[in-house]
Amino acid sequence: MNFEKTVSPQASVQAWADPALSNLPAVESLERAKVNILLVDDRQDKLLALEAVLSGLNENLVKAHSGKEALRYLLHQDFAVILLDVSMPEMDGFQTAALIRKRVHSEHTPIIFITSIQDTQSHISKGYSLGAVDYMLTPIVPAVLQTKVSVFVDLYRKTEQVKAQAERLRQIEEAQHRRQLAEATDRLEAETKRNRFFNLSIDLLAIADFDGYFRQLNPTWEKTLGYTTEELKAIPFQQLVHPDDQAAMTDQCQRLQQDSPTTYFENRCRCKDGSFRWLGWTAAPFVAERLVYIFARDITARKQAEEEIRHLNKELKQRVVELTDVNKELESFTYSISHDLRAPLRSMQSFAGALLEECSEQISAEGKDFARRIFNSARYMDTLLQDLLNYSRLAQSELDLLPINLDAALTEVLAQLDKEVQDKQAQVEIQRPLSSLLAHLPTLKQILTNLLCNAVKFMEPGRTPRIQIWTDRGTNMVRLWVEDNGIGIANEHQERIFGLFQRLHTYQTYPGTGVGLAIVRKGVERMGGRVGVESRPGEGSRFWIELPTAIRTEHAQHDSSR
Repeated sequence: MNFEKTVSPQASVQAWADPALSNLPAVESLERAKVNILLVDDRQDKLLALEAVLSGLNENLVKAHSGKEALRYLLHQDFAVILLDVSMPEMDGFQTAALIRKRVHSEHTPIIFITSIQDTQSHISKGYSLGAVDYMLTPIVPAVLQTKVSVFVDLYRKTEQVKAQAERLRQIEEAQHRRQLAEATDRLEAETKRNRFFNLSIDLLAIADFDGYFRQLNPTWEKTLGYTTEELKAIPFQQLVHPDDQAAMTDQCQRLQQDSPTTYFENRCRCKDGSFRWLGWTAAPFVAERLVYIFARDITARKQAEEEIRHLNKELKQRVVELTDVNKELESFTYSISHDLRAPLRSMQSFAGALLEECSEQISAEGKDFARRIFNSARYMDTLLQDLLNYSRLAQSELDLLPINLDAALTEVLAQLDKEVQDKQAQVEIQRPLSSLLAHLPTLKQILTNLLCNAVKFMEPGRTPRIQIWTDRGTNMVRLWVEDNGIGIANEHQERIFGLFQRLHTYQTYPGTGVGLAIVRKGVERMGGRVGVESRPGEGSRFWIELPTAIRTEHAQHDSSR
């Protein structure tokens, strides 16, 4: 509703100056205010992991260690979204969600279930039957979780802004209604029914009796509803009210006849052409005269805007669901293609190799060159598809995280890479002891292999590779560093290199598929960690990964078992 078009400048200033409106939040303050996000998990390490992932949203993260504690928070605070662990002692996630939905204040709050349990169909169905908007397996991909939560944060903030704007507008209108009604009442009592204010008001003014008939109306009624004054006076005004709103209208009329104070309410009224328009009513009873003084305003535009916002919010929620389904289908498609294409490629590679070994004398030099190209291309493609398959597995498989002895894991990886290290005469320095951490051992070995292979490979000709490895242990996380003296990476490419198929050099200069660092990022994120790099061209690179400390996890498990 365009308030400037319906309220005079003097009235607008008076409305905004009304002391009753001083406690209403300004829209600008709502835009700056932090939104509450409730994190519910009985394990402190998982709460801290969620907090680390969502801290970038710069919102108010509230942590609850049980379903009961979460319900206590919901009694006093509103939340944009609830991240709820399924497996909790005493009261699990499903029981907690059921109680949340029973409370009117939180029955529509979005719930995202977080679980490390394999997502059987029964679990998923039960979660969605309780009103969940999503169901996610841990370890969680931070970017995906951030995106999903930010959608509900934006939705909540916009909804609160709309509520604040609507409430402020309603209060302004009501305050102005009361003032104008008082002014109209004074003049109607003192002047004739041809009172100038009564006839020239752009709002709908009327006097009705307790029997439900209009006694007097100003011309705005005819302009708004299409009926003449005589037609409106001839029928009970309640006949004009939409059938769905008549019960509430009857209740309001009964209250007014009992000498209740001035009241404001909204309903739909039928126009002469059969359509309906929303009216906001302010009514003041005078029991001694058995009359009701009415001030009404056409609020159809505002109601249509609110309905449009609700429709857009519904479409936004549907879009989130569709995008989630598309991501799942894309991951399944990538896995299927990578797996099914490897068989014919291995056949091509085997036949080309056999051709070179067994038929070498019958093939010309040019034919041998062609066969070698076929062999090398098939081998490269097989390596690429294997990397894609590894990447897809990381995205889909469930990773069991356990305490890992990093010294032992690194020793095994270096033993496997001994030939590459010896061929390059690389110097590997390890600052022991390395801190233990929480990880999935095969995934961690794959990450270490990719980082060490890159450290050896991306080296200027004639330079001996020198690799340094150490750990920094924080309160909750362990950061593992792998530093080299290689060619380095320009700042503008340091984020890009972790993307799928991102290469900064030609295959002939530095062989590779462009998938290795994407696997590193995916694996680290699936284990609840982070990855990054510090580098300058010509000065080497320092790659780092952060994963939860094993000691912290063991303490958390011990505390939860008490």
